[in-house]
Amino acid sequence: MRTHPLISQAVVVGDRRPYVAALITLDVSALASWKRAVGRHEQAGPVELRDDPDLRARLQTAVDEANTAVSRAESIRRFRILPVDLAEKNGYLAPTLKVKRALVHKDFAADIEELYR
Repeated sequence: MRTHPLISQAVVVGDRRPYVAALITLDVSALASWKRAVGRHEQAGPVELRDDPDLRARLQTAVDEANTAVSRAESIRRFRILPVDLAEKNGYLAPTLKVKRALVHKDFAADIEELYR
C-alpha cells in the first residue's frame, strides 16, 4: 500500500480481532496535488478529509491491490485515515524508520476501536 502516492504510512492491526484493518497516514505533498486536481479546499487536512468519499475511494484502490497478494483471512477489510503522519520527529518512527507499533496502538486506540464497530 505504501507504493500508492497518497499513502505515507500504513499500519496493519487486527491481532485478536475478527478481521484485519489498517491505519493509514497521508503523504502531504501528494495530498496537496490531489486536492488541487479534485477541487478540494487547499487548507483541508487529513482530519477534514478523513471521510471524503473521493479520497476514500482512491485509498480503497490501494487496499484492494494489496489484498490481491494475500488470502481472504489476511486481507484488509477496513481502514482509517490518521490525523497525523507517523514520523521520527513526532516519535512514531524509530531512527531505523520502523513504526513504533506499541505507541501507535496506544495513541490511536480510539481509531482502532472505530474500525471494529
